[in-house]
Amino acid sequence: MRYLFSIFLFIACFVNIAFCQISNPRKKYQGLLWEITGNNLPKPSYLFGTMHVSSKLAFHLSDSFYYALKGVDAVALELNPEVWQGQMVHLNQLNENYAAFTQAAGHDYISQSSFRMDDYERSLKAALSTEPPVVNSLLYRSYKTRDDFEEDTFLDLYIFQAGRKLGKAAAGVEDYYESEKLVLEAYGDMANERKRKNLDLDGEAINNLLQKLQQSYRYGGEVFV
Repeated sequence: MRYLFSIFLFIACFVNIAFCQISNPRKKYQGLLWEITGNNLPKPSYLFGTMHVSSKLAFHLSDSFYYALKGVDAVALELNPEVWQGQMVHLNQLNENYAAFTQAAGHDYISQSSFRMDDYERSLKAALSTEPPVVNSLLYRSYKTRDDFEEDTFLDLYIFQAGRKLGKAAAGVEDYYESEKLVLEAYGDMANERKRKNLDLDGEAINNLLQKLQQSYRYGGEVFV
């Protein structure tokens, strides 16, 4: 059965967007918010070109943006934040189990003590008194030297939270495990290109590309990229 519903889709384009090949360097985009219609959609969906950034400049969202967010049924990021932590922990456990299995000396047999439950009170107290660094690194960014210029969270996650507060369903356009697989493959490709001394930036300095990114948010996407 085909489910038709409108999705407010956010593409978290990380800094590596700077490395994309641009066929027309003078192309001008009219904004970051795009409406998607047609194809027998009962109501429009929207695509907002966000970055995983925390600059206060990027948080100046228009009324039309919030109007669009209010009218959709679901909000989606590249990955669904609601399942990030569980999937990350599960993948890490699989890696640890595999490492333990391959490194076993062959004398780790089951004994009476194998089923003994150790004291977990100290571990429980430590868990309750410790801030989760992995979750915080995904959700928040706070540098003292940048407090006047940055929010405490990232733009894409702020939009996701705003949608959830409006009762919108949560979704992700990519699978976490498949995404991790692609990242590992990318690392392999990078390792094969170690002889390359310079990144292909189409003849531009990285600082110029970052300035263009800031200008894109300042003028709502109306810049030459």
